[in-house]
Amino acid sequence: MLANIIRAFKKLIERGTSASMLLVVSGLLTGCAALGLEQTKPPVSVSEVIQMTEEGVPAETIIHKMRDAKSVYRLDAAELAQLHDRGVPDPIINYMQQTYLDAVRREQSRADWNDWAMWGDYSVW
Repeated sequence: MLANIIRAFKKLIERGTSASMLLVVSGLLTGCAALGLEQTKPPVSVSEVIQMTEEGVPAETIIHKMRDAKSVYRLDAAELAQLHDRGVPDPIINYMQQTYLDAVRREQSRADWNDWAMWGDYSVW
């Protein structure tokens, strides 16, 4: 989202847009920065999880890093087996699986909400 705003800002400058318009766009950019949109942490990869485990990082710390980065893991059976074989503790594997289940539930909830909002609640008529 922020990248799109920056591209639009650059196009406005190239076109010689008025100063007032540039102020509006810069205000939008400031608002995005205030929301922390540009400070998102990159997701923690599966290989990083394995590496941290091999380095002896406690499970709670690894889970905390994954939670802070809002990482979501869609793991197949082979990846689950690999994690287990590489010594990744069960609480980490369970957390990783739970991130995907939670993401699917959130998306379904959004879809349900959008359906309801689109059609309205006519049951009261």
